[in-house]
Amino acid sequence: MTASCCRLLYFLSALTIATTYAQEPIDDAIEDNGLSNLNLPPCPATSYEISQYGPDTPLSACILYDLNPRNDDALVNSTINSTNATQPSSFTEVGLVQVTPSGCHNHRDGANTAVSKLNNDNDGRGVAIGHFGTSYIKFRLISIIGGNNNNIGNDAYSVVHEEILDEVFQNVDNVHFMLGSCSFASANDKPMALKHAKIVLSQVGPPGFYMDVANNPYVFGIHVNSDTYSLPALKALQFHLDATGESTKKQPVRVVYRDRSEFFKSTCRSAIDAATLQGFDVTAIEFNPDGEETPGVPNSQNVEFLEGLADQLCSADEGPNTNNAAVIACVQERDADVMLARMRLNGCRPTLAWFTTATWGWAARNSDSIPFFLGGGQWHENFAYSDKYFENGKAVLEYGKEKFGYMGSYDHVVSYAMPMLIVELLTSFFKIADSPNVTDTLVNRYEEIRRSLTNINAHTIFGPVSFNEYQRNDGRAAAGMQWVQKGNATAFQLGCISPLDQADVPIVIPSPSSLPCPPGSHLDQKLVEGDPAILADKCTLCPAGTFAQYENTNLQCQQCPEGSTSLEGANYCVATKDNLTSVGLQVLGMIFVVISWSSTIGYMVWLYLKRKDPVVKMSQPESLFLLCVGAFISTSAIIPLTLAEAAPGESTRGASAACRSIPFLYSLGWVLMYTSLTAKSWRLFKVARNAELARRVRVSVREIYVMVAVVLLVDVSILIAWVVVAPLQYIRTNV
Repeated sequence: MTASCCRLLYFLSALTIATTYAQEPIDDAIEDNGLSNLNLPPCPATSYEISQYGPDTPLSACILYDLNPRNDDALVNSTINSTNATQPSSFTEVGLVQVTPSGCHNHRDGANTAVSKLNNDNDGRGVAIGHFGTSYIKFRLISIIGGNNNNIGNDAYSVVHEEILDEVFQNVDNVHFMLGSCSFASANDKPMALKHAKIVLSQVGPPGFYMDVANNPYVFGIHVNSDTYSLPALKALQFHLDATGESTKKQPVRVVYRDRSEFFKSTCRSAIDAATLQGFDVTAIEFNPDGEETPGVPNSQNVEFLEGLADQLCSADEGPNTNNAAVIACVQERDADVMLARMRLNGCRPTLAWFTTATWGWAARNSDSIPFFLGGGQWHENFAYSDKYFENGKAVLEYGKEKFGYMGSYDHVVSYAMPMLIVELLTSFFKIADSPNVTDTLVNRYEEIRRSLTNINAHTIFGPVSFNEYQRNDGRAAAGMQWVQKGNATAFQLGCISPLDQADVPIVIPSPSSLPCPPGSHLDQKLVEGDPAILADKCTLCPAGTFAQYENTNLQCQQCPEGSTSLEGANYCVATKDNLTSVGLQVLGMIFVVISWSSTIGYMVWLYLKRKDPVVKMSQPESLFLLCVGAFISTSAIIPLTLAEAAPGESTRGASAACRSIPFLYSLGWVLMYTSLTAKSWRLFKVARNAELARRVRVSVREIYVMVAVVLLVDVSILIAWVVVAPLQYIRTNV
C-alpha cells in the first residue's frame, strides 16, 4: 500500500472517530462557502480546555472557530461569541485558515481577537481600503484543531494536519491566507502553501526553516530570528572586557546544546559563531538527547551523562590567568536542573549564564535559582508597540484573559499581529485604487500581493515587521531578557535588556558571583556550593579578628597579627590596648588617699586633744569634726575610681559595683563637709544677730546634727533611687 493511501485512510478514520465528539453538524443553510463539505464537527470544548488534553484523551479533527462575517452567530464553539455588529450591505470577504494541534490555544485565540476587532471596525463595516476609504473588507477565520497530538503522536498528527489543509483549499471558497500553526506542526503548513500557492505566516524562529525560499516563495516568517537571542549577552560581555582592558582571548565561553532540535542547535551554533568572531575562547559541546551513552538509558535521562556535560561547562578553578566561564545552554528543563546542580557542586561562578529555559515556565518554578540569568525570546511585556485597538501587547493579553479565561503568552500577541499584518498589506496595496477589486486581485493577481508582502514595512503590536531575502521578519531585534531586581523591589523580575529602545533595565554582566570579593570580605564556600542562585554574590564579611585588605577570591580572611584585632568586615587590623589605668596612676592615687586620710585623722586627733582650748571651742569643734569626716569619706572615692575597670574577657561585676560606690562616697563626703560648714555659719549668724538685739541665745550641738542629718537623708534618698532605677555599669567598648 502506498504512503498516500495510508495518509488518506488515516484521515478518513479520523473523520469517522470525530462523530463521537460532534455536537451538531454545521447547518448547510449557513453561508459557509463550502466549509460544511469537510464534514468536521464542532470542537467539544474551549480552546484552552482542549490545550489541557493529556495523552489519554482522544480528539479528532474539529472546527473550533468559524468567524464568518456573513453570519455573525456562526461561531461554531458556543462558548466564545463573535461580534453582533450590524452588517453593512457590501464588503469583500478575505479568508484566513489556521490548523493547529490541541496545545496551541494562544495561536488560535490571538487570531480570534484580531479578526473580531477588525470586523467590528468602522461601526461594523470592517476595514476601509482604497484611496477614498469607501470600500471595506472583512475577515473570515476558520480555525480547525487537527487532533490531540499527545494522544496520537506527532507523526500521525502531521498526516491529519496536511490533509485538512488540502481539503480546505479544495472545498472552501475565498480562503486566501494561512495563519501559521505552532511548534512541530508549522512544518506541515509549508507543503500546502506551495501546493495551493497561498501565503502562510509562520511562527518559527530558527532561520533554517526559511532557507528554501527559492522553491517555496509562499512561506513568510513573522517571528524574529531566534539565532540572535544570545547575542546581546555576548556583546555586553565584550564591552565589559574592552572597558576593563582585558582580552577576549582570556575569557572562556562554553556552549552546550541539543542537536535534535533546529531551535536548540541553530540558536547555540549562532552563539558559537559570534563568540568565535569576537575572539573568545570558545568550547562547543554538542549532545544527542536521544542517544544512549549508557545502553538502555537515553542521554536526556542519564544523570551521570548530563553531569559530565556540566563538568565540561565549568570547573571549580578556571586558572589564574582566565576569568570564570560564560555559559550558554540550549537545553530542556531537566537538562538545566541536573547541570546547574553539578555546577554548584563544582564551585562554579560563571561570568554569565544564558539558558533557553530562563524565559520559560522553568524560571517561575525555580525562582531561587534564576537571579541574573539571561535568556531570549520573541517578545517582552515591556514592549511599547501599539495599534489602534490596544496600547501594547500586554493589553492584548489582558483582553484575552477576560475573553478566553486565561493569561496568554507571547504567542497570543504574535497570532493577534498576523491578521493585522495582512490588513496593512491589503490597505497599502490598494491605497491608490479608487474602487479596489479585492476579489479579482486575490484570485488573479495573487503573485502581486505576495511580492508586495516581501517589501512591506509594517508597524504592528508585535513590533516593526519587514522581511529579508529569506522572507523572515527582520524588522526588529529579538527580546533580550535578564532576571534582575527592578527599582526597590527585592524579588527578581524578568527585565528587558534589548532592543535598547524597549529596554527597561540595564544588563548585569559580569555576574556578581564571578566578581572578586571587596576588601573586608571573602568567598564563602558554603554559598558557592549551597546557594541555589549560582550567579548571585558569594561573598561574606570577614569575622572579627580577621581582615581582607584587597579584592580577593580567598575562601577565608587573614588572621590579625598578635597584639591586634578588628571588627567584622574589616580591611585592616588595629593594635589592641586594654586601656586600663596604669599601675603608676593607681599607686599615685593611693598615695593621695593616704596623704588625705593621714591629714584628716591628724586634724581629728588634734581637735580631740585641744577640745577644751578656748579658741577651739569658739571654732565649734563639732562642725570641724564633721568637716574632717566628710573629707575622709570624699577622698575615699579615689579607691573605687581606681578599681572600677576590668580587662577584656574578665567579669565586670566588681567593676560595676565600684562604679556605683563612687557617687555614694564622693557625694556623701561632699554633703557632710559643706553641710557642716553651712550649719557652723548658721550658728554664728544666729549668735551675732541676737547679740545686736542684746539678747542671749543658745544654739545647741543637737541642732547642728539635725540640720546635717536632714540634708544627708535627702542625699542618700537620691543616691538610692539612682542605684535602683539606673545603676551605673562598667562597659568596655572597642574604639
